[in-house]
Amino acid sequence: MTDLRQFKSQRDIQAGLIMNLTKKHFSEITVNDICTQALVGRSTFYHHYVDKYALLDEMVTQRATIFDQLLDKRVTDITRDEPLLALYQQLKSDAQAIVCLLQVHEKDSNLSDCYLDSLAHHAQALLPQMTLAIPKEFAIELYSTTALTAISWSLRHGQPEVISHFMNQLFNLVLSTEA
Repeated sequence: MTDLRQFKSQRDIQAGLIMNLTKKHFSEITVNDICTQALVGRSTFYHHYVDKYALLDEMVTQRATIFDQLLDKRVTDITRDEPLLALYQQLKSDAQAIVCLLQVHEKDSNLSDCYLDSLAHHAQALLPQMTLAIPKEFAIELYSTTALTAISWSLRHGQPEVISHFMNQLFNLVLSTEA
């Protein structure tokens, strides 16, 4: 029974942070704001987290780990639409939290940086060994930043099919520009 109560409290506290992030910048949010939104007492919050930064760090780490696992499972070819579409579908259920957390840029808890690092790592592993007119590192960074933009935009606005197709057309164009 205790585990279920702890799970519910943590879930509610995390939801409280996300609801506050829809209205305020992270730096403006207090523990009291989170507790009020989550309908938990401050002692409950502090039982689970040292401060709002520890809460943010846990939430970023959870989502970064899931994202990396999804890339390991889903992204086997960065030149086709289907892997990105499958990734969107897996992330869609947590879209509000992801979109909010992508906007928080704290030094040690930055989901955007985690996603970019993961995308770059996977792109490097999947990028075909070919000679490009541009440096390989530039192609990887270009792919990572455009993929993150495509993912973020689709989670906010929908239309993942159109965005994924455009994204992959763009990257196929980059890959076809041999030196």
